[in-house]
Amino acid sequence: MISDVTKSIAAYGDSATHNTAQIASILVTISNELNGLNDKKASEDKQIFDAAEAAEYLGIAEQILAKLLDSKDIPALQINSIYRFSKRALDEWVYEQSKKHTIYQK
Repeated sequence: MISDVTKSIAAYGDSATHNTAQIASILVTISNELNGLNDKKASEDKQIFDAAEAAEYLGIAEQILAKLLDSKDIPALQINSIYRFSKRALDEWVYEQSKKHTIYQK
């Protein structure tokens, strides 16, 4: 994506007439792309997840996560009524489940 935008900027720079609004739009696109990469990096560095983040990290629906919590099949820490999930514990849990070839369904 960014390389396409860079090529577009180069093409505008080479032309005799450039459109400032188009260049500004391309720069906004680059900025948004970089912000998205920064957000992704920040989430990869995160070590403790809430339920929505844990479900997203595992690639499952929050309803499946809730069922796993109800059956105490997934590692979690409950503080008052809020669940927290360690990234490391989730990774280890996934690894252990993969050795068992466990199947979870809705």
